[in-house]
Amino acid sequence: MTPYLFLLTIALLTYAGVYILIRKGHVATIVQWIVLLGTSTAFLAMLVSQTVSFWYALLVILGLSFATAVLLTKQQASD
Repeated sequence: MTPYLFLLTIALLTYAGVYILIRKGHVATIVQWIVLLGTSTAFLAMLVSQTVSFWYALLVILGLSFATAVLLTKQQASD
């Protein structure tokens, strides 16, 4: 349970920092998507790695990374 709380704390602090930087105009909006999708991928990877075998968890993590890359590419193309 501790790794989840640690990840959640780091994610909230990072997201707050990115939100402030976006509001000030120092960072592009795509960074917000990167932080959100990266955090969700990390959380799901931690969850899957504790419930299934190593190889299946590795396959899920690679699939999530690919899906995240596709979503970010589509988001950046639409901006």
